[in-house]
Amino acid sequence: MIPHWTEQREALHAWLVSEPRILIGCDFDGTIALLVSHADDARLSIPTRAVLQRLVAQPGVVVALISGRSITDLQQKVALDGVLYAGNHGLEMASYDGSTVMAPAAEATVTVLRQLLVKLVTALASIPGVWIEDKGLSASVHYRMAAEDSHAEVEELVRAAVQEVTSLMLRPAKRIWEIRPAIPWDKGTALRWFMNRCQVDSSATAFMGDDVTDLDAFRELPDGWTFVVGNESGPAARVGLHDPSDTTALLEWMADVRAAMW
Repeated sequence: MIPHWTEQREALHAWLVSEPRILIGCDFDGTIALLVSHADDARLSIPTRAVLQRLVAQPGVVVALISGRSITDLQQKVALDGVLYAGNHGLEMASYDGSTVMAPAAEATVTVLRQLLVKLVTALASIPGVWIEDKGLSASVHYRMAAEDSHAEVEELVRAAVQEVTSLMLRPAKRIWEIRPAIPWDKGTALRWFMNRCQVDSSATAFMGDDVTDLDAFRELPDGWTFVVGNESGPAARVGLHDPSDTTALLEWMADVRAAMW
C-alpha cells in the first residue's frame, strides 16, 4: 500500500523548498476533475481552477496538463493562460505562445483512423451506452454507460477492428478503449518534451494521474514525485491521493509552501 500524500508531507516540503524551479504535471479526468458518465459533462471545480491559477502565477512553478482529450477540448475545459497543455496522450502539445506542436508522424494515420471509426460506428451501434469520441489524431470508445455484461463484446469488436490496421494501436483506460497511432509517443514523451523545453530535471518534477495511461508519465520520473489518484488497483506511483478533491488539497498545500519561500 503506497502512502497517502499527508504521510509524505515532510519529504514533500523539503523538496518544494529546495528546488528553485519545479514542474507540476497533471492528468485531467479522474485526477483534477471528477470522472462522470459522459466525458462532455466533466468540469473543473472553482477551487481547482483557482489553485492552478495561483500556482501558475508563482515564481519558479511550471504547470503542465497532459490528457487523453484533444488539446482544444482540454484548453476549453481548463480555460487558464500560462499552462502548458498536451492533448491526445501527448500527440499534440501547446506552448505558452499558443502554438501547437504535433508528435512526429502523428498526422499520418488520420485518414485510416477515420475509415476505422466508420466501421466501428456500425459494429457498435447495437450496444446501448457505447459512444465513440473522435479526437482528431486519436479516438476513444467509451463504454462506461453500457451494461456490464456487454463490456466483453465491446472489447472483442474493438480489438478485431483495430488489429486489422497495423498503423494504429489499442490501449485500455477506465471504461475506455483508446485508439492511437502506433508510434512511440505518449504522455511520458510529452512530459519529457515539456521538461526539456522548460529546463526542469526529473528530480524537480511531479506528475499526478489516475489511470494506466499515466504510467507512461510516471516512467519519466524515477527520481521525481508520482501520485496516483483513487483506491482502485492502478498504476504504481510513489504517493497516493483519494480523489480529485484530494488532489486539489495537495495542490493548495504546495502553493502555500511555495508562497512562503518568497
